[in-house]
Amino acid sequence: MFKKSLIALSLLALPLTASANWSAGGGYANLSDEDLSLGVIYGSIAYEFAQEGSKFSFMPELRLGTGISDDNMDGVKLEVERFTALSVRGQYNFDNGFYAYAMPSYANLDVKASYRGASYSDDEWELGFGAGVGKKLNDKTSVEASFENYDGLDVFTVGFKYSF
Repeated sequence: MFKKSLIALSLLALPLTASANWSAGGGYANLSDEDLSLGVIYGSIAYEFAQEGSKFSFMPELRLGTGISDDNMDGVKLEVERFTALSVRGQYNFDNGFYAYAMPSYANLDVKASYRGASYSDDEWELGFGAGVGKKLNDKTSVEASFENYDGLDVFTVGFKYSF
């Protein structure tokens, strides 16, 4: 049974891997609200579904990151242990290499709070929405910037993508 499932999965995945619609990337995200500001670096992988001749495409994306800058609030040190986001972009590609996108996202933020030797960790999944712009530097490489909001937490990102 396992062998048959593996063969079926391989046959289903083969068209996806044969095309050049996969991309991987990375970037920096600043997570902030009224009282705090945390920095995260992340890596991402995405697959672009585009119809031939259309300027519009859909792109599911997975981002995984970790904290690189902490913040203090009333003597409590806050740091990001893990950032995970699943999103689906609706993207419009302009003729000049620029593109704009909007995306609903479902994200998890694992935060650790430390105070006088004691620490507490908590993570929470939130639904959010964002939008961004990007520029293709060549056929394979692009840079982009976006804004997302998750229940009052603002996330500004700058990043790059490499298509393969």
